[in-house]
Amino acid sequence: MKYIEAIKRVGGIPLVIPYIDLEIRKDEFFDLFDGFLLSGGGDVHPMFYGEEPRKTEKVIPERDKFEIEIVKKCFENKKPILGICRGLQVMNVSMGGTLIQDIESYIEHKQSAPYNKLTHSIIIDKKSQLYEIFGKEELMVNSFHHQAIRKLGEELKISAKAKDEIVEAIESEKHPFFIGVQFHPEHLFEENEIFFNLFKSFVECCK
Repeated sequence: MKYIEAIKRVGGIPLVIPYIDLEIRKDEFFDLFDGFLLSGGGDVHPMFYGEEPRKTEKVIPERDKFEIEIVKKCFENKKPILGICRGLQVMNVSMGGTLIQDIESYIEHKQSAPYNKLTHSIIIDKKSQLYEIFGKEELMVNSFHHQAIRKLGEELKISAKAKDEIVEAIESEKHPFFIGVQFHPEHLFEENEIFFNLFKSFVECCK
């Protein structure tokens, strides 16, 4: 998996964990890890943000529940967390936000090009942690999603948008590293070294 390679390349020790029932020994499990990376995947079930499903794909409510608990624990305990694509959406829902279940835009957000190809630009807030990581106000990214943030979760700020106003990154100013991105940097770092910065910053904060 590209996520594993990215974490290893910047000095982290990646452990892949399955979604499990955290009701038993929740704190013991959480304390085993220095940080969490939430990967891409299927859609978050709309019941977690009070809506009926419309155009959802590959929904696994058990995974949603597990990851939502992880996000909440990370926020409460100031433990580093990085969300990628679905991961960003889980983070937003965990903080009380909602999602657009099927976006419509003049920008291609579910690209037909390979994963390692850049498709559209994002505009990064110069007052954000993400800007400190990338050092750029505009950045080309890849894109593989049909859902996006509608209502922003509590304690979060938007740190990047596409030119059609779709949210491309979020973070929290009340946490040392609580960042979610809608694009897939794990497929870009080998050809575009700037994307290493995101994983490097995450791992350094975990350490």
